[in-house]
Amino acid sequence: MKRVNYNGMQMNPSATIVDEAAAEIKDARCKIFAYDSNGKLALATDGSKPLVGIATIEVGVNDITGAESGKVNAGDDIDIQIKDIGFAIAGATIAKGDEITSDENGEAKKAAAGDYVIGFALNAVEKGGFVKIQISKYQKAKA
Repeated sequence: MKRVNYNGMQMNPSATIVDEAAAEIKDARCKIFAYDSNGKLALATDGSKPLVGIATIEVGVNDITGAESGKVNAGDDIDIQIKDIGFAIAGATIAKGDEITSDENGEAKKAAAGDYVIGFALNAVEKGGFVKIQISKYQKAKA
């Protein structure tokens, strides 16, 4: 058996990763992402496959006018939070403690049986607000 020296090796403790966008996204900020079939980041469209994480608030174009803030082009880098506590835009009313998945727009909603979960809500929020999520990924049991 080959001897391997692990001195100097370390785990990456970062809460974020950077990966490539699969397509143009008008506003990627605080949206939920999954990998597409080519291994690129795409807006999650539901809870049917594993969720990678949540785009940071600073992702994409930083436009002082707000006209294109958060815009990401295909091939651009996207900063994705994959652990700890992050914020996502709520696509529906969410109660504190709800398990969270993605809706068709990459926004947070309450997970149903069989959905992949990105984490659970640490606050209650109405549609369009920011939900604070303790990221803890798993798949809910099917009914």
